[in-house]
Amino acid sequence: MSAGLIVAIVVVVIVVIALVAFGIPRARKAREKRQLEQRRGAVVERHREVAEDRQARAELAEREAARQRAEADSQRAEADMHEARARVHERGLADDELRDADDPDEVVSRRETFAERERPGDEPAEEPDEDRGGGAPIDPATRRPTQS
Repeated sequence: MSAGLIVAIVVVVIVVIALVAFGIPRARKAREKRQLEQRRGAVVERHREVAEDRQARAELAEREAARQRAEADSQRAEADMHEARARVHERGLADDELRDADDPDEVVSRRETFAERERPGDEPAEEPDEDRGGGAPIDPATRRPTQS
């Protein structure tokens, strides 16, 4: 073999070794980069799934809270109604209810107020005239003449 052929073979081997030496790390880096992008995509997708799940739970909790607020408002209105009826009974303005009932719980559990009831044969209640208070307008809440 001639020296030129040996040199050519050595040069080809060195080039192949150099290509392999530089090519393998580049291929490894490219593979790692693809794997990292895949992992990143999977993590992003999982975070979004968790976010959607938590968003749905938050909306459910908000609806439940709104329902509970409505229930609390209803209970508060019931309490206010019973307090108002207690004041009416305390003043003796609803004694007719007491005469009709044998049990105090029956009076308390009625949903209608004494003003809403009509007795058989009774005329519907008329609105108070403004003339009763000496010409002063009547306060609808207290049904008394207002002080001007």
